[in-house]
Amino acid sequence: MLTARQKRKTKFIKLLLWGILVGVLYTGIYVSESQLVQWTAQGKWTFIVPITIAFMISFVHGHFTGEFWELLGIKPKLSGEK
Repeated sequence: MLTARQKRKTKFIKLLLWGILVGVLYTGIYVSESQLVQWTAQGKWTFIVPITIAFMISFVHGHFTGEFWELLGIKPKLSGEK
């Protein structure tokens, strides 16, 4: 059984890893912006590239935000709770 301190440390490590991944994705977009524009300008199915990247960033950023609020101890109110 994990102690409260170990649980907090585990949550912090998860937060840190998701945060690093978010930073890497945003940096990758910033650095390769012109390449992404060139790909999407080719037409056909290349429009899927930025859509896929947007979904990926949304997924990773959502997990990062969830871990952040959980580390602070803020949780959503479940339906039916008073």
